[in-house]
Amino acid sequence: MSTNRFGPAIALAGIILFWGLGPPVSKLIDAPSVISVLYRFWMSVPLMWLLATATGSRPTFGSVRRAAWAGAAFGINLIFVFLAINEAAVAVLSAVVALQPGFILLLAGPLLGERASRWHIGWTIVGMVGTAIVVLAGGPDFEVTPLAVGYAVAAQLFFTAYFLITKKVRSEHDIDPIQWMFGVVLFAALAVTPVAVITSEGSDYRAINDNDWIWLGLIIVFTGGLGHILMTWVHRFVDATRSSLYLLLMHPVVIVSAWLIHDEPLTLFQMTGGLVLLGAVAAVISRPALPQGVAA
Repeated sequence: MSTNRFGPAIALAGIILFWGLGPPVSKLIDAPSVISVLYRFWMSVPLMWLLATATGSRPTFGSVRRAAWAGAAFGINLIFVFLAINEAAVAVLSAVVALQPGFILLLAGPLLGERASRWHIGWTIVGMVGTAIVVLAGGPDFEVTPLAVGYAVAAQLFFTAYFLITKKVRSEHDIDPIQWMFGVVLFAALAVTPVAVITSEGSDYRAINDNDWIWLGLIIVFTGGLGHILMTWVHRFVDATRSSLYLLLMHPVVIVSAWLIHDEPLTLFQMTGGLVLLGAVAAVISRPALPQGVAA
């Protein structure tokens, strides 16, 4: 097999792990949600600049400018992610995020010119059902509130916007993934800052403790840094309709890690949903993407 087939598959496996661990680790942070996101992005800006410079991919005005809308969407998404996981069980966020492949299928055609076959659409629906089983079958101790669901829906809408904008720009322009992510974290930081100023008090900025810095560091390096750089690179090789389905595999990682870290429920029914999800992803992988111009 070619590197272009193995490389994206290996990268997606890393993304699934890093993004799956992100919400449970984020829930360990005690600082207010908006402040956590603010620190995350402003700490990421110089680190991403140094990484880009060290790899010979110093950001340009053009690469940074193109990331404006994606960065703003990503920043607001993270605020709602932190609000959702602090309001209820981590699985509530995962339940709503599982709807992303459906949004992508609806939008990828008009925005990206991608075509999904009936086989792909059918197994995407099966995968979403499997994910819903994984994240909603948590038993009587499953913690959920209407406010948490609202936060999760908002997070998903903003993340879908970020995902599709990134895919579109990476498909149309030869921008290095690290260059792109520098622009994303910069504009994410700029978008979050006025929200933090308006909604926070002076004591909120000092509420972060030593352990919070450790968890933030892990998120910045792995979930927010390496995970998103890899995803930006993968967009060059994999259709958004397919990659969004593969990423459903991160939800079992979320559920298992939330069980281990936060003692959130893990039931046999959830494990069954995980098997359904794995089968759906395997079915999609078994058939190649539909060429442009071919009827579904």
